[in-house]
Amino acid sequence: MKSKYIVAVIISIMAMTCQAQITLGSRRAVRDSLTGDWLCSIPEGVFGSDYSATFHTTEPWTDITIDGDTVLPGTNYTFTQVTGDRKYALVAHIGDSVTVTGNICFTFLPILELNGAFNDDYQVTHIIANMPMTNGPITMLSKVKHRGGSTNKDPREKRNYHIKFLNASDSSKMDRRFFGLRNDNSWLLDAGQIDMLRIRNRVTTELWMDMASKPYYADREPNAMLGVRGDFVEIFLNGKYHGFFALTEALDRKQMKLAKYEEPDSVTSGKFHGMLWKTKVIDVIARMTYFYGYNNTKDTWGGFEVKYPDPDDFMPTDYSTLGNAVRFVANSTNEEFRQHVGEYFDIPVIMDYWILINAILGVDSGIKNIYWAVYDKQQDKKLTLAAWDLDCTFGQFWLNPSSHYQSYVSPTKSLGTFNRLFLRLHELNPDSFCVKAVERYQLLRGTLLSEDSLKNRFRSRLEPLRRCGAVARETVRWSGVYDLSWQPLNFDNEMQYIENWIDQRMTYLDNSRFRPYLMGDSNRDGKVDVSDVNKMVSMILNGEYPVWYEDMNGDDKLDVSDINAVVNIILGKY
Repeated sequence: MKSKYIVAVIISIMAMTCQAQITLGSRRAVRDSLTGDWLCSIPEGVFGSDYSATFHTTEPWTDITIDGDTVLPGTNYTFTQVTGDRKYALVAHIGDSVTVTGNICFTFLPILELNGAFNDDYQVTHIIANMPMTNGPITMLSKVKHRGGSTNKDPREKRNYHIKFLNASDSSKMDRRFFGLRNDNSWLLDAGQIDMLRIRNRVTTELWMDMASKPYYADREPNAMLGVRGDFVEIFLNGKYHGFFALTEALDRKQMKLAKYEEPDSVTSGKFHGMLWKTKVIDVIARMTYFYGYNNTKDTWGGFEVKYPDPDDFMPTDYSTLGNAVRFVANSTNEEFRQHVGEYFDIPVIMDYWILINAILGVDSGIKNIYWAVYDKQQDKKLTLAAWDLDCTFGQFWLNPSSHYQSYVSPTKSLGTFNRLFLRLHELNPDSFCVKAVERYQLLRGTLLSEDSLKNRFRSRLEPLRRCGAVARETVRWSGVYDLSWQPLNFDNEMQYIENWIDQRMTYLDNSRFRPYLMGDSNRDGKVDVSDVNKMVSMILNGEYPVWYEDMNGDDKLDVSDINAVVNIILGKY
């Protein structure tokens, strides 16, 4: 640790000293080695008015001017009518032959400076935080690494990062608080790497947290959250402007308020209580279509990865609660599933997630990117879930051809990739799950899932990023790179695309998956007619299993008796 610390200090000092230093009052202006411009974070309330500060520099500059006005170090300068797109031209000289030029720019987002040789292992370094409401930079010891799956593979460029803050005196864990959120040592930087608007994950996570029912253990843990909060910052990586990121909490035991592991002592062995797993890989186990035995000495099983207790700290782990739930979904009879699914799963939360991923067309969220948790396995066996990594939503695919891959993300496409839990809930309608889901959806359509509400979520998040200049800087920095399949960033076009997509998507869902159910309406068009008979005949010939509204006599199979029942409904209309 000591050697890593020394290396990190050297790297940080080199990165800091290789650039010309400017401070405005006590605020640090950070220079971008790519453009030669300086960026300074100031309070949002200053924007639209004049900003006065004492100009300082550590450089041996002479004949300094800003926008043509002569400035002496240690004197006050007024930047008139500060806006995010306003640039103040600085010119200075070193001796008789060197001219320094660049622009001073302002933002009201926090600026974080990361300096180091980052990779998949934690590297100890300093992070310099320049906060808009705080005078002077804050230097924080930390360890940082890349994070992510497909987003963390060469030649990806704008990577995600995991930060753990350390105490400078002994390198122990140290908690930090940002944006008034939780006080913790673990924070994440979300790059929005493949997102053509960069904010889908943040916006959609906030939608989920607003619409999700409380988890089943909320009476014991009223502050439990099924997602993470965060806000946007601008990043400099080794002296280069790296765009805006979402700085967010981690989705972990503390966020979900799960019961703590009972560590062993001289008298008792360790005891598992709260457990947390993430679906990371699409596998028959993650799909819940098949059950095979797990190995408690491994940190993965099927497509699941252990997240709490940390297998690096406590091994063997315990998959039993998760395993029993997967086995139940995979192997239970239809009647067993109808009767007992609510004992294994937090159905109100599951229902809200079902509505969410259909509404947003979460093409990567029906099996993967779900956190499954049990509050305390010593008390119950029920699993709840938390949503994660919601960037492939609202018409975004994980690749970026110019067509946005409409075969996958068209607003009129049915989301069909689910684990077997969701499929069986849809097919078997236990405790009127489907009917209640339609009722819940229709309630949300008047509030959180109205077209105006969804569009305003994006607008309200995007507008400050435009106003502080971050959108323009992001566009210059990342437009046309590999991460975006060489497509240009155009926030105006993408916002229009999303708004049109929302209009079409919600109309489509109103008339398809979340249309009120009619028995015999096999094609879900809102009426029972000969087209439903034709579809049921085709299903019988193909040996397909019926969903509950096609199984007219409730015998869990589709045959001529079901067709006769539909025919009688049609004849009864006439």
